[in-house]
Amino acid sequence: MVKALIFGTGGVGSVYGWILDRAGAEVTVVCRTNYTAVKEHGITIRSDIFGKVHYKPITVNSVSTATGPFDFILVCSKAFPGTSALIKDAVSGKTAIVLAQNGIGIEQEYADRFPSTPIISGAVYVPVKEVTPGVVEMGPLELLEIGTYPAEAPAEVKAKVKLLQDLWAAGGATCKVFEDVQARRWIKVALNMAWNPISALSLCDDANFVRSSPEAMDTIRRVMLEVAQVAAAAGYPGLVEPAIEDQLSRTKERLESRGKDPSMLTDVRNGRPIEVEAIVGNTVAIARRLGVDVPSLEMLLSLARGLNFAITRPEGWKPVATVD
Repeated sequence: MVKALIFGTGGVGSVYGWILDRAGAEVTVVCRTNYTAVKEHGITIRSDIFGKVHYKPITVNSVSTATGPFDFILVCSKAFPGTSALIKDAVSGKTAIVLAQNGIGIEQEYADRFPSTPIISGAVYVPVKEVTPGVVEMGPLELLEIGTYPAEAPAEVKAKVKLLQDLWAAGGATCKVFEDVQARRWIKVALNMAWNPISALSLCDDANFVRSSPEAMDTIRRVMLEVAQVAAAAGYPGLVEPAIEDQLSRTKERLESRGKDPSMLTDVRNGRPIEVEAIVGNTVAIARRLGVDVPSLEMLLSLARGLNFAITRPEGWKPVATVD
């Protein structure tokens, strides 16, 4: 039996744990604030795709108490620097690490710490949030795009990727494999770059930000296109632009209805740290290294770091739990 560890059992981790459980894997989840609820009652998912489902995984409150060895460790937590150190006690010679997180350039930290461990990088498309401890709401989309890190990998590492894809299929979910998944990550980071920091800074969901001023849509497009320029300089030309126009078109279609809350906005509303470096900081660092001028991204980085400072420092501004 395949054994999987979920590190970061919020919305995404809860859904991915259920997919693996449904596929017949033995699933252990690492929980923090929701530990008691999940330990006692399991996890309930209310999904537009799967309906109302429930499962009760093995539940621990620290990696050190999880019983391995694990075939897969799915890192579904926020992509904060230093996270690789938090899973080290669970990594064995048979483990593959799956990074189901936002951002660009997040894999090297894991490759440096675990040089002989297969790294599988994933771009995640699951609109989901934990509404109460152990209860998750999921929207009408589920897609995981994966590939090895680096793209050229030994056959045994690619076999791990195929096994994960097969488990996803057995769990009734969608997983696509790419020879070079970084291309998919650049597309995802272009979408995240606009909506996440801008929504967090403006306190608007995506639709309300577009409604807020005549310049709003041009701001979103300009930010996304700067990411596309960095992606092109990094070796991925012409891949991001079609996704940008598709995303902007879908946003316009939603203007007559309620918008979506990007994850950074949810974090700010709840006084939690935001993924500044994985999404914004790493992109700007790559742009600087490659000599790409990204004034909008530079501005977003400075402002987002300031916001994160205010949230995380005792002397900083503490936002209220909810914002109308």
